[in-house]
Amino acid sequence: MAKFQLIKARQHGERVAAEKGFAAFPVDPFAIAESEGIMIVAKPSEIKGVSGGIIFDEDVPSIFYATDIENEGFQRFTVAHELGHYYLDGHPEEILKSSKMHISRAGFRQGDSSIELEADHFASGLLMPTHLVKRELARGIIGLAGIEQLADKSQCSLTAAAIRAAECTPYPMAIAVSQGADICYCFMSEGFKELGKTLTFLRKGSPLPLSATRDFNSDPDNVRYGKRQIIETTLADWFDGSGQIHLDEEIVGLGSFGHTLTVFSSDALAEDPDPEDADEEANLIESYTAKFAYGR
Repeated sequence: MAKFQLIKARQHGERVAAEKGFAAFPVDPFAIAESEGIMIVAKPSEIKGVSGGIIFDEDVPSIFYATDIENEGFQRFTVAHELGHYYLDGHPEEILKSSKMHISRAGFRQGDSSIELEADHFASGLLMPTHLVKRELARGIIGLAGIEQLADKSQCSLTAAAIRAAECTPYPMAIAVSQGADICYCFMSEGFKELGKTLTFLRKGSPLPLSATRDFNSDPDNVRYGKRQIIETTLADWFDGSGQIHLDEEIVGLGSFGHTLTVFSSDALAEDPDPEDADEEANLIESYTAKFAYGR
């Protein structure tokens, strides 16, 4: 689907967070749902297979979310994702065409569904507005450590924070989520894209290159128990770029999710951003977005 639509969905999420009065981390999707009169229900942990859903069978819908994965950040993202179906234009109508209940698997996993992708991007904007993310990243912590700090401050899952970091970081950075021998998805920062004119983009379903990440995934216990590894790689090894550009390949297993997060960055490629510039940009964004109202 068009990238423009996903950007619009993310910006809609940011506007909702601003309109609901969230000017700092964390943004609380449960409080936002409550402000709309939406009932939130925790799904029993023995029911597995979906992350959550929204039901449009009353004047005000209800949202349910999974508890079988004990990860508060993932649960918050799930609720934010369902709020995307509530707020984004056309989503309620699309859902009601076939059923009053819509089941989701939030987390950038349903690449063939436009409303699922839009809801994911809405959730990322709601929970991690651009100006707050940039302000946090301006502290200058590179790579996985910076992503973990962002996840902690925003109370979001590590993967959601990794995606937003790649979208907003002033440094060259890329992240890849994989399962077994295959890529699930990849995000590159604008600075990373500038490291080479013809970089290969790691697409969903493409095989992992011969790498430390591929070796890491070959042992399910590495993923299951959240083990970590860091090794030096090059732009050529992963992205068909220059072999002279060296990167840290930071790998962490994501436990019960069954996936692995790999972060590519380098202290040598990073230039310290000016925190004052980040604050100035944040103030501009805040004053600009306050002029807009949001729809349902």
